[in-house]
Amino acid sequence: MVGRGRVSPLLQNALRAVEAAVCAENERGGEARGLLLEIGRLVGVDIAKDPIGGTWHPENMRRVLTAVDGLRRQNAQLRGLPPDGFAPTSDGKNVEFRERGW
Repeated sequence: MVGRGRVSPLLQNALRAVEAAVCAENERGGEARGLLLEIGRLVGVDIAKDPIGGTWHPENMRRVLTAVDGLRRQNAQLRGLPPDGFAPTSDGKNVEFRERGW
């Protein structure tokens, strides 16, 4: 139990475990943000330039996903495929996977 400035060994162990988990999650998040920055650079989106709500705001990061999806759709169109890569079957009742457009 906590009392008079002392923290029990059980609580100390719990706090260390939580700290380790938070540090690991923060490291994974940093790697993901770095990857998103690089993908954005490759598709011509600089999320640090004119950010929507800050560089790491979800709406700002979505700019990269929107650009990648636009390239995917453009690629499908150039290949004569529907934008989502699926096409109606000959009976018109189902859809079949043709190609994702990559």
